[in-house]
Amino acid sequence: MYKLHNNKDINRTLNHVVKQITKLTETQLKHIQNLTRIGESLSSETNLDKIFNLILREAIAITNADAATIYRVGDDQMFLEFAIVYNKTLNINLASSDKPVTWQSIPLFDDKGKPRLDHIVTNVYHKKRLLCFEDVYETKNFDISGTKSIDEANNYRSKSMLTIPLKNHEDEVLGIIQIINVMDRPGHVVPFTKEQIISLKSLASQAAIAMSNRKLINDLESLLMQFMYSIAKAIERKSKYSSAHITKVAMITDMIANKINESKTGKFSHFSFSQNELKELFMAGLMHDIGKIVTPVYIMDKSTKLETITDRIHLVKLRFELFKKALSLHKNDKGETTTVRLARKWYPDKPPLDFKELLSNLNKDMSFLKQVNLGSESLTDEQKKRITNIGKIEFAYNGEEWNLLSKDEVNNLQIRRGTLTTEEKKTMDDHVKITWEMLSKLTFPKKYKNVAFYAASHHEKLNGKGHPFGLKAEQLPTQSRILAIADIFEALTAMDRPYKTPKPLSEALKIMAACARDKEIDSDILDVFIDSGAYKEFARKHMDKKLINKMDIRAIKKIYHSE
Repeated sequence: MYKLHNNKDINRTLNHVVKQITKLTETQLKHIQNLTRIGESLSSETNLDKIFNLILREAIAITNADAATIYRVGDDQMFLEFAIVYNKTLNINLASSDKPVTWQSIPLFDDKGKPRLDHIVTNVYHKKRLLCFEDVYETKNFDISGTKSIDEANNYRSKSMLTIPLKNHEDEVLGIIQIINVMDRPGHVVPFTKEQIISLKSLASQAAIAMSNRKLINDLESLLMQFMYSIAKAIERKSKYSSAHITKVAMITDMIANKINESKTGKFSHFSFSQNELKELFMAGLMHDIGKIVTPVYIMDKSTKLETITDRIHLVKLRFELFKKALSLHKNDKGETTTVRLARKWYPDKPPLDFKELLSNLNKDMSFLKQVNLGSESLTDEQKKRITNIGKIEFAYNGEEWNLLSKDEVNNLQIRRGTLTTEEKKTMDDHVKITWEMLSKLTFPKKYKNVAFYAASHHEKLNGKGHPFGLKAEQLPTQSRILAIADIFEALTAMDRPYKTPKPLSEALKIMAACARDKEIDSDILDVFIDSGAYKEFARKHMDKKLINKMDIRAIKKIYHSE
């Protein structure tokens, strides 16, 4: 006892007051410390279910309550959904994360669309105020038939009850917490104290901030994903071909990554992607061709070697017809012998013997050019030479110059593989460089910071011969390697490419096996893709059944795995 006054009675009284003030101060300090700790926990937590659990745990700790329920407002703001239901006496502990609450949601509006104000939780939602009862059974203002029905079914008695709205900074109710039956130390149900109500209001305020932040983050991530889908669809719709290439590549990428997570043996048996890493990779899949947004449509859609706005093979065909008519006029005017003599330099290896054979040769040349124009087969040196010779066929008659091919048409028809010239192919290949230039300028959330690199590196090869950066194996993470395999497989099996027919499944895998053998793609990831059956899952959904043929997987894997 402190000596605060010479009078013993007064000194005793003063010491009692000091003791009470000290006790109250310590209680308030502990209260502040708890709220600070709770605030830190809530602010650092990103999982909404865990936030609900934190709210519940702290509410029980503050009040020593026997039961509590947390409701969240449905996305359509028409219902209150049960997030957590806890009752110590009845041994009930249902949470959305481990034991989902399957109880029926509570409608916030009646059949006529009017707010339901006659029930406690719906009234709290609409009025945005707390309601507290010493004994909820004694209320005359609210319909508590549901509470009584549950109590009777479980031989329980709800008494003291506090229902608090969880409101954000915009006064929007995000959820509701309801605490039932506060207990004193002996275990009797007692009313809520003012201190408990103040503490719970503070908890509700902090919880609402945490929920609001989480909701804002979720909404922003959802908006980001929707934006990516929109961009991907816009690029897909830009071309009349490859209508779903981007979304299919993202799908295959996600499929392979999840198969790696499921791997029990091999290189990836102790490797696993986190949920954020899976989402990051999926985003990269959606964005991998964003650079095509600046690729000219005539290049993306160039289905034949002579295609620009239209396929110029029709112009060539018309030119051949006019050329033959001009030759016929020349024959009628100058005589067949003179006309056929013109053709000797056009066909030096086997000059035509008469005009009929000359026309036959021209018809054969036209058929040859029509086939070459498709670009479905690689061009040989002999075929290139023949195109050069056809380009040299010309003659003058009545002041007009007659020819069959322009210089540009010869250059396009002599494309070795596919339908793009060297310049056009470079423009097409530049889309990955542009993808990097576009995405690297964006500030992605830290957990998705690699989206730009993964997306831009899907044409890189382990042997360093890819583009745009010419990276080597040690510079290419697993994610980039997965995306490369997904892009190649989709391209090989696609049904809508203008310059090629889709490969049968066995042939597609053989080509990929050869790529793995040549150190272009990752053989371990290809193993997972094949061994897990992921290629079959995709093929069944997206390939023509006629192309899903029988194959010798062991023989295919021998292509890239030495014995």
